[in-house]
Amino acid sequence: MLKKLDDRLFLIGVAHVLPKSMVEVGHVIAEEKPDIVAIELCPTRYLALTSSHKRPSMLEAMRAGGVKISLLNSLLYLLQKKFSRQTGMPAGEEMLVAIRHAQKIGARVELIDRDISITLQRLIDRMPWRERLRLVAELLLGLLPFGKRVELERLTDEQIVIYLLHELKLASPTAYQVLIRERDTYMASRVAMLLSASTGKVACVVGAGHVPGIYERLSRGILGSWRMSAEYRVS
Repeated sequence: MLKKLDDRLFLIGVAHVLPKSMVEVGHVIAEEKPDIVAIELCPTRYLALTSSHKRPSMLEAMRAGGVKISLLNSLLYLLQKKFSRQTGMPAGEEMLVAIRHAQKIGARVELIDRDISITLQRLIDRMPWRERLRLVAELLLGLLPFGKRVELERLTDEQIVIYLLHELKLASPTAYQVLIRERDTYMASRVAMLLSASTGKVACVVGAGHVPGIYERLSRGILGSWRMSAEYRVS
């Protein structure tokens, strides 16, 4: 999925475990030669992708971030691993490909996502217990062999993305708000600051589910200033 804004911003929507996402990211960056490549990573996730150290054990994770956060993080990690085995591509590889292509053309790399620990903590703090149980159940079902199979090769198609976002909003309004809407606003604000501080092109590589929200927020600034503010309620 690719959306352009004002001939300066290229929003590249990827699926985190699809090989075709790596190809599209490399193609757009090589063709457009942006001055800045903005990546949907925070420093914590970037280090996790690039570090040669093994992933922390469950006990180590619990000590560092608490039981609830570590359990949720572990479920999400296992689900990503399942999808990775299905496609043969490690989760997050398309982000590393984007960084390598940025380095080839001399573009500056910016990590624009909110820190994962803040996101997961907000999710735990805000989510009612019934919703927590439903979300955990959905994640566990996704790990089972007889769980609902996702047509991964279609995940970046715009209609599929809109459908999946709608399904997430119905299943867990809090997860939709924290994982999607808040991060859309946060990343759009970061990209807006990059655009206002530079006159060059910006390529923004994000999960396909974030493209509609970021595009909608940034398109408001086309006729005026690129400045935005990110606001959300603190528990």
